[in-house]
Amino acid sequence: MSAEPRTNDTRFKKGRSGNPKGRPKQTKRPMSVGFLFRKVSQEEIRIEVDGGVVKMSLWDAYVRQIYTMALNKDISAARLLDELRRQFPGDPLPGEKITFGITEADERL
Repeated sequence: MSAEPRTNDTRFKKGRSGNPKGRPKQTKRPMSVGFLFRKVSQEEIRIEVDGGVVKMSLWDAYVRQIYTMALNKDISAARLLDELRRQFPGDPLPGEKITFGITEADERL
């Protein structure tokens, strides 16, 4: 008896994939909304400011836009800006100017 296989009895059949089911699909890692938000907000973009091109993160551009809208008396933008300031408190940097808002009720005290 010969140990050599005959051509028709080989392990691999002509025209047939070696892995008929294909590569197993990789499971996607679940990503939190917070992770995606931080990822997108850190992307850098180029915008035109005063005739020059400035490179900044999307978050910086977003906050600047809200400031601009609030300064142009957009009440919704002013509320959003105040909400962001409350959600992301932080100590002022050395030499940073601090502005306080005083209401009429505060003046009476």
